[in-house]
Parts: sequence; structure tokens; C-alpha cells
Amino acid sequence: MNVMVARNAPLTPDQSVHNRSAHDQQVQSRQVQYQTVQHQPARDQTARSQMIREQAVFAARSRLADVRRRFLNHDLPSLGSLLVRHQIAVADTAEWPWARVTGWPHPALLRGRSLSDGAHPSLAHVRMGLPLRIHSVDIVDWAIIDARGEIAEGAWTRALRSPAEPPV
Repeated sequence: MNVMVARNAPLTPDQSVHNRSAHDQQVQSRQVQYQTVQHQPARDQTARSQMIREQAVFAARSRLADVRRRFLNHDLPSLGSLLVRHQIAVADTAEWPWARVTGWPHPALLRGRSLSDGAHPSLAHVRMGLPLRIHSVDIVDWAIIDARGEIAEGAWTRALRSPAEPPV
């Protein structure tokens, strides 16, 4: 007996298990096709964003030793300051807050003051103005700010969202 089943209609108890199975497979096939088509641009966008983020972090880290030397030699713009963006691991993601550098006594560790509050509940200790100790390996970007408060150099990640932020 052939039973015609309307799309997404519930099957009646008298319909065979075979027909139910065939219907389920068709629906599942359509769902998989839909998901593949629907989510492909999102995956491409995520991969593209990840690549841009990695390039920005690479650019900043490759110049980190030079900017440290300039900071220690007071070779920044008059009344300028050095900011660093550092990564803090949170649950299954990370936040990238900025901090103003106040000292850099060792290449692996610097001192600074947070320029923002941590957004994640586990970062209640990260508050604007509070002192921080930041490991150099956690730095993902830096910026030299001039006397007018404008970016004079660096800040490659300023156009990027933090990994913890949802996409626009």
C-alpha cells in the first residue's frame, strides 16, 4: 500500500514504519542541505575574521621588542603613552581588554592599569584604573597614543572584535 505523506505532516498510526522511515530521511536530508547552504557564509566569515585577527596579532607581536625599547628609552611622543591589548582566557573563549603601560621591568612581564572592566563574571577583578601585571605572551596588540589622545602608531586590532564578542 502506497501512502502519500504531506510535507511536515504527522504520520498516522496506520502508516507503515517503512513510510515513516523514508519520510524522516527526506526531511533530514532537506534539513542538512538547508543547514549547509545557510551556514556556509557564516563559516567563511568566521574563517576570514580569524585570519585577519591572526595577521593583526602577528603584526603587533613582531614589533613588541622595539616598542618596549622605545618605552624604556622614553622615546614616545611628548605627553604620549603606550597601551597594550592583552588576552585573558575566559571559559571557552577570551577577552581582549586594553591597559596603559606604567612599567616594563622585564621583557616577559609588564605593569599597567586597566582601561576597562572585564565583561565576564569571572573577571570581576579586572576593573578600570586598577593595576595589572601582564605577561608579554598575552599581549595581542599595542598602541602609542599622542598628547591629543589619538593613535600615533599600532592598534592593528582596533577594527576587530574581541573573540568573546558576538558577531555583528
